[in-house]
Amino acid sequence: VPFVVCLGANTHGDDIRPEHMRAFAIPAGFGVYIHPGTWHNGVYVYKKHTPSTFLTRQGKVHARISVDFAREFKCLLEVSLEQFNPA
Repeated sequence: VPFVVCLGANTHGDDIRPEHMRAFAIPAGFGVYIHPGTWHNGVYVYKKHTPSTFLTRQGKVHARISVDFAREFKCLLEVSLEQFNPA
């Protein structure tokens, strides 16, 4: 199924900010490889494609740093899925 994922470049280190995040539309049949250190959150699918199952593979090392945009920056990230309307 098509989905949308938000990513932030690993060049920001621990200083990630909401404006560093960018949404990417992934067409049906494709996936995403996320390089180590890349900021990411969950995948988003259209309601008509739910529930969906995503197969993942984790590297040997799984270190995690989290950011809570609502608490730390007093904002939420919003992505209009309409701009990514799949064909």
